Order: sequence, then structure tokens, then C-alpha cells
Amino acid sequence: MRSLVTSSGQRNRLLQRVLDRPGLFGLISYAAALYYAAFILDYRNAEHTRISEHALMPGLVTERFDKDGLAAEYLQGLRENVKNKQDYICKCLQDAGLSCHKQRWWSTVRVTNVSGTNVYAVLRAPRATGVEAMLFAVDLTQREAAAMVMAYAAFARQQVYWARDLFFVFVDGGAPGMDAWLSEYHLVEDNALRGDPLPEMGGVMIGGVVMKSQATKSTKDPIVRIELNHLNGQLPNLDLFNSVVRIAGKGKFALHSTVYGVRDVEQGGSDWHMLVPLRAMYTQAFVAVEGIHSVMGKYGVQAVTVAVPPLVSYPLRHSTRLLEAIARSLNNILERFHQSYFLYILASTDNFVSIAYFMPIIGGVLLPLLMFAYRDWTYLNTLTVPRTWLLMHAIGLCTWMASTKYFAEYGENAKNDVIFLGMSMLIPWGLMIPTPVTEIQSLRFFLLLECSLTAAAVSLVNFSLALCFALVAVPVLIKFTQDNEKRPRALLRTALALACHPAGIYGLFLVYGKPYLGYGGKALSLDVDTVS
Repeated sequence: MRSLVTSSGQRNRLLQRVLDRPGLFGLISYAAALYYAAFILDYRNAEHTRISEHALMPGLVTERFDKDGLAAEYLQGLRENVKNKQDYICKCLQDAGLSCHKQRWWSTVRVTNVSGTNVYAVLRAPRATGVEAMLFAVDLTQREAAAMVMAYAAFARQQVYWARDLFFVFVDGGAPGMDAWLSEYHLVEDNALRGDPLPEMGGVMIGGVVMKSQATKSTKDPIVRIELNHLNGQLPNLDLFNSVVRIAGKGKFALHSTVYGVRDVEQGGSDWHMLVPLRAMYTQAFVAVEGIHSVMGKYGVQAVTVAVPPLVSYPLRHSTRLLEAIARSLNNILERFHQSYFLYILASTDNFVSIAYFMPIIGGVLLPLLMFAYRDWTYLNTLTVPRTWLLMHAIGLCTWMASTKYFAEYGENAKNDVIFLGMSMLIPWGLMIPTPVTEIQSLRFFLLLECSLTAAAVSLVNFSLALCFALVAVPVLIKFTQDNEKRPRALLRTALALACHPAGIYGLFLVYGKPYLGYGGKALSLDVDTVS
């Protein structure tokens, strides 16, 4: 703290003004952070996307896929073989000359009793030793996309330019099924999932693409929808996303790319352009699994989901050639994705905000907490560690340890268990445990300081989650930690304390944020696919 005072022992004049009126300066900092966020997240002020890994050469190859008739045959076969589609897929791919295998998987967590059978085929690169591979996945419920991937696998078998092995995975059970396959591929022991060992494996996965067919026909020009969020706020390398956007937008495909379900005026829609960064942050913070590509980031596989237009509005040959162009681009890359950004916020499909520009937002929002914490520190005569503060941390640690053990081994009725656990977490233990008067000021200092440091630490892992928490918690924390002996205001302070509970903040965004910012994906829940 010595740097905050002058040589004469007096505080800096500006610092003293801040300490005299922390509420005013805190409000200025909070408002300035919001204004700065609104400015940099507008795509007109954001940086334009670019390809950093030039070896990708997106869209420079000549696509030659011509087996759309075979794809139509596969699609009809999938419709006729609903109950034994795994066997049908394996037979078709083996007839095309690929080695095909099935993998049974199941959950070991009693709360989530799920299982399934994946199918995967392997195409070995004739010009490589198998040290690297590419992954192409599709959900078995997506018949059109599955037929397209099957036809492309048969076509790729006849090509000789592959420098990496190709793995085609037909996933049963969504994200948990993909997680089970990847855990066995990487020989990672997963405490939540078990699967049969894979009889055939390959090298390092340098990238992955999940193909999907849009459910409804667009009344406007066809578009390609890209999904990119991974688990726990992770994002794929920006080069992969940029490559897909550029390939889809070139002349022979002429498809507008959309993210987070936003189609603004420039893309022939009517959505507000700021919905892209807002939904990007909402999805990163509160959506656990956006698609089966989400679990790939858990194993270091850079992946996106590409949802092509339905068959009734866009030719199947064009959709499959789009997949071919992406595969050829991944085949060209010299090494694993590393040259472009991993931490960014999309302002549009062609503009992004890097971490260097959006991190000051969280700093400005959290600065008021540090102002009030420093003010309390200057007023302290004796700094003591409050017993209430220690006890609350002990209760939280015990709850986490007990719930982890219980849900993994003893849980029977998931819904009832979650309700009971949620009710126990909502008990205001801090209000039931009396705090000595001599410890109140120290407790307030610890609360403000710990909240700001915790939110700052979380922002390094999941910026959006930390920002959403800070936007609500900062003004509420400052208000309810103020001294006030009047009973009505004391009750208001208690209500504000309860509102700062994570369940309260999540409920706030769920009720008021999801109708405007939610567009799909799976809300945060206790599912096996969220295990990391």
C-alpha cells in the first residue's frame, strides 16, 4: 500500500477523493465499462476476421463430389432401417471399402442412466504414417446429414491426396456418445462414462467438423448455420471458424453464414446486429452443451458444427461439396491450429473482439468493489479473520464434497435429489450465524475483496460467466454491505444478500435473459456431458 501514499505520508489527492466518494466514482467506473462494452462489441468497431494459418487455403480447391445419387440411396436406406441403422451404416461403408466398427457405451453415474452404440469408419491416408487425423461426426438422428457423410466417405475412399487419416463417427446419444468415443480414442479414463475399447485408432486429431441438417426450410435465401461453443466457455481456434465462413460464402456455394441464430439486415434478415455478441456471451456463460462438437474441445480437438440447408431448399451435391471443401482445407494445414485466437467474442461472422479488448470490461465493472474494499481497509483498526467467513467456506466445501460423492454413487431419483440439494444450498447460513460487532468491518472487507478477486479469476477461464455475475453482484454487494441500523433497510439488505446467491443470479438470467438471448442448445444442468 506504500505506493498509494506520498513521501510525506499523505494519500494522493486523487485517491483521497475516490475514498471520500467511492459511490460516485464506482458508478462512473461501472457506467464507463458498460459504454466501452457497447462500443467495442459493435461489429463496426471490431476487428475484421482473417486467416492466420495460410496453409488452410480455404476454398481454393476444386470440389469434385458427384455421388449425390448414392447419398439419396443412403437416405432412403436410413429411413427404412430405423431400428438397425448402425448395422446398415456399417454394411454400406464396408461395401465402399472402409473399415467400420461399432462401440457400445454407457454412463456410470446413477443419476444419468444413458447408453448407446456409436458407429465409426476409418479411411487411412495413403501418403502418411497415421500420426495425425481428422474427425467428421454426425448425430444418428440427423438422417440427411448422416446420408451426406456416408456418401462423402465413399467418395473420399477413391481419392489419393489425403495426408491425414479420416475418421467418420456416427454418434448415438448426442454429446455423451461423442464424449465416450473420444475418451476411448485418447485413452482417457472417464469417471462418468464407459465404452468399449476402439479396435482401430489413429494419431492426433487436428480438427473436427460436425455435420447437421437444418430442420425447417427457410423462407428466404438458404444459409449455413455455424455452432462453435465448447464446454466451460471454451471456443475453437478462430482460423477454423473463418475457414468455414469463407468456404461457404464463395461463389459456387453463395451461402450466408450465421452464428447464434442471428440474421441481420445485411444477411437478409431483421435481427438486431448486437444480438451476435450478446448471445455469444449468454451462450458461453449459461449453455452447457451447444452440440456434439462441444465435448471435442475437452480433448483439444478444434471443432465446429456446420448446419447446412435442408434437402428441399438446397442441392445435396452442393452441401456435400461444402463438406469436401472443409475437409480439403483441414488436409492442407501444416500443423495443429495455433496461430489464431482461442479467446475472442464474435461481433458478427466477419468481425471479432480479442481478449486484449474485452478484458478491460470486467476490470471496470469490478473496480467499485475494490474502491469500497480499500476504503474499509483504511478505516480498520485491527484486521481479524471473521469466524463467520471461515465457517461459510467450510460449509461450501463440505456441500461440494458430499454432493459429488452422493450423485456419483448413491443418487436414485435425480429430480428429487437436485431439488433437495438446491434447497440446502439456498439456506442463508450466513444470516443464521451471528457475527460479533468487532468482526463486521473485517467481514465486509473480506467479502468485497474476495468477490472481486474470484470474479477476476473466473474471467480468465470464462469471461462471459464472470461478467454476467459481476453485472448483478457488484451493485447488490455494495448496497447490502453498507451500514444501516434501520430495520426496513436491514431487511432489504438481507434480501439483496440472498439475491447474490448463484442460483438467484442464474434464475434472473434464465427468466429475463433467455427469451431474448437464448436460441437453442442445452441449458446448464447436471448432465454427464458437462463432466470435465
